[in-house]
Amino acid sequence: MLHRLSFHCKWIKWVRGCLKSASISVLINGIPTGEFKPSRGLRQEDPLASFLFLVVVEGLVRLVRQASKQNMLTGVKVGRKQIKCCMLQFADDTLFMCEDSFSNIFTIKTILRCFELVSGLKINFHKSKLINVDRNTLGTYAKTLSCNTMWIPFKYLGLEIGGNPRKVQFWEPVVNKINARLITWKGRFLSMAGRICVIKSVFTSIPLFYLSFFKALVSVCNKIKCIQRRLLWDWSRDNRSIP
Repeated sequence: MLHRLSFHCKWIKWVRGCLKSASISVLINGIPTGEFKPSRGLRQEDPLASFLFLVVVEGLVRLVRQASKQNMLTGVKVGRKQIKCCMLQFADDTLFMCEDSFSNIFTIKTILRCFELVSGLKINFHKSKLINVDRNTLGTYAKTLSCNTMWIPFKYLGLEIGGNPRKVQFWEPVVNKINARLITWKGRFLSMAGRICVIKSVFTSIPLFYLSFFKALVSVCNKIKCIQRRLLWDWSRDNRSIP
């Protein structure tokens, strides 16, 4: 893949040298053993791992692109301009999008199997999910791909996909998280400046991911402000606070 991406031969030689020249020694009862070279590829948390993973996965992207050009894989059209899309990637997550047909499922299965044989990376089908397919054919497709099934709405990276942000129930996870972090009894052990710092840090970290995609309801914003006021002013257990 480095050759196909037009990397210089000297750069490729450097990368190969970084992978093959490393040696490991293990401490047993405080005594180091003899050095040996790893034979299972990249070491855990290797700084080259993320870079080389993106390079290798580029082969999967080109396989999908080639299958789409030959009309073996029919993607979906997104947006007003009807942009054809077959695959999306975020870090090490891959999302295949195609029309509901057995030929597309078989093509995806073939692409993944070819990618496994060429790259040596195995797909974990037990962690893969198949969604938004007719219930009558969902079981057949899932059995072909050897993966599990999932229904909309579902959560991805803590965000609910397929939910309605105009309903209060959609924002309940956010309010519950803030309420769990900003409960009243913690305020009794903090000064006024400490409570303000906690409010600002929690408020900007927990709902920020949701607010970057959806507009919050006025009632939800009022609930969050109520939790904040309770932490800021209600440090007395017996007396009712007056903001």
